Amino acid sequence: MNYLILLAFCFVAATAQVQCPNPQPCSGACGSVHDPAIVKKGKDSYYRFSTFGGISIATAPDLKGPWTVQGDALPGGSMIDLPGNTNIWAPDVHHIGNLYYMYYAVSTGGSQNSAIGVASSPSMDTGTWTDHGSLGILQSPNYNLIDPNLLIVDYGASLLLSFGSFWTDIYQIELSDPLTIAPGASPYQLDFNSTGIGSVEGSYQFWWPTNGTIYYYLFSSSGACCNTPPNLPPPGDEYHINVCRSETPNGGFVDKNGVSCLSANGGSLVLGSHDNVYAPGGEGVMYDSDVGLVLYYHYVNPTIGYDSQDFQFGFNVFSFDVEGWPVVTG
Repeated sequence: MNYLILLAFCFVAATAQVQCPNPQPCSGACGSVHDPAIVKKGKDSYYRFSTFGGISIATAPDLKGPWTVQGDALPGGSMIDLPGNTNIWAPDVHHIGNLYYMYYAVSTGGSQNSAIGVASSPSMDTGTWTDHGSLGILQSPNYNLIDPNLLIVDYGASLLLSFGSFWTDIYQIELSDPLTIAPGASPYQLDFNSTGIGSVEGSYQFWWPTNGTIYYYLFSSSGACCNTPPNLPPPGDEYHINVCRSETPNGGFVDKNGVSCLSANGGSLVLGSHDNVYAPGGEGVMYDSDVGLVLYYHYVNPTIGYDSQDFQFGFNVFSFDVEGWPVVTG
């Protein structure tokens, strides 16, 4: 049954001219990874951050590993006084100035009683992180304060934080510095899928010049994240990675067919289920001078298990097609 589901969605992907390459090889601590965030430090040192506990940190000399777990960024949990503050979600890490900043979420499953926090470190190593608590974004019935992602525009001239999950999906807010909401700023909506089965979360923004134009790409995880047998969703309704793009970072996102990702349920498939890769999502994007453009994510390998502790770390390289849309290539 599991393999029929995987092959079915791979067939759908193939008809949409989406390639289904397997993840690159991974050695060492490649399992129990959910919502990964990757930062390269220097020539040959990679840091991987992932959901649960106080945000697990693993390091490796290469994206392929061997990965070694070092401990938690915030071993005592977050100072945010909400349920779930010792089991932190969805890290997003960036180097700004002389510090690394880690945005994270405090929440519990299915709850909007959530907050986005931030911590900083001079090195990313365990024992060096300082928790600054909540960014102070107000809760709202329209969105959920989880899955933060920072977009650095114009080399730091503008900082835009996207977030959201289900309800009315993806929002963005401007920061004046890595720790502070810009004066007068309030969240505005970027992406919404009204179909229910395709609700959007785990947004990741990335800019890249293609065909002489700087495009802002909005990657997201759409579909059902974490179901286990016998309660798997119909093929194609499980997690998969979509993309939209715009010539501005804060709105106007459309898919390959020009369909609005805010008002008309747009979104173009980048990576879906195939072979022993089921429900890829929790994605991020990076440029590595040694590897190229990299899409990283977590996924389920049905031969290992569907539970959260069984999620696997995966990554692929990608490029852009002649029209400037991401294509996973290997």
